[in-house]
Amino acid sequence: MALPTMVSATQLQDMLEQEDLVILDSRFYLTDLKKGYEVYKFGHIPGALFVDLHHQLASTETNLTGRHPLPEPDTLSQTLASLGITNNSQVVVYDDMSGAMAARAWWMLVQQGIQVYVLDGGFAAWESAGYLIESGENLATPTEHRIKVSYPWLVSEDDVVANFEVERFQLLDARSEDRFNGLNETMDPVAGHIPGAMNRCFTENLNAEGFMKSPAELQDEWSRLLQHIEKPIVYYCGSGVTACHNVLAMNYAGLEAKHVFVGSWSQWAKRMLRKLEESDA
Repeated sequence: MALPTMVSATQLQDMLEQEDLVILDSRFYLTDLKKGYEVYKFGHIPGALFVDLHHQLASTETNLTGRHPLPEPDTLSQTLASLGITNNSQVVVYDDMSGAMAARAWWMLVQQGIQVYVLDGGFAAWESAGYLIESGENLATPTEHRIKVSYPWLVSEDDVVANFEVERFQLLDARSEDRFNGLNETMDPVAGHIPGAMNRCFTENLNAEGFMKSPAELQDEWSRLLQHIEKPIVYYCGSGVTACHNVLAMNYAGLEAKHVFVGSWSQWAKRMLRKLEESDA
């Protein structure tokens, strides 16, 4: 069954009166963890609730995880209930990076069977359309309904290690080409990519105006890449965020995509450092 993917600003404007609508503002900045909430308070789509990618859509980073490990299922279930999200909710999530951050929330929620969409063009598209913007903070109406959360599309570090022997899937890196090639690495202690991985930066899913390319255009581009891949794809990036944008784009194009190595390069880099330390011991 096709997954829900994108809505336009016009479509969202028409949805605002729906009782079961939940709008999530997921603006996030890796180098300033407080900025997302600050820009949300300054101005957001009417009725939108702020969701913190670092604290609500991820658990605490450890020496063995990537930067944004998934929260425990029960923790995410509690978070969804606190946001008033049930199995009957229509959820729209947006950011100001053409879906690069919003796609993480989309991927986490859509695998729970929730009808969740990403706002095409993000907050900029809403502003450009001239629709109403409000300031301050909206408080959610929590629900007692608890969604049973699981992560069937999660791929672990152990899965990636085992894949070197069994070769069940192809890794695809969503980072920029220079970081993939070990250049200009500013986030992680080791530069490069996981051996055998291929690269398609998530920005290639976007047109010059910051909107998702048309399904037909995406299908053509991805199909040309897929003709060289005989195995299912597992998507990764730096910390399991922008990889979800490639999954979103694939589904928008009508192509199957689900699985993400959430630990991504930030977890793999830590593994490499441990192996180096072990060899030097």
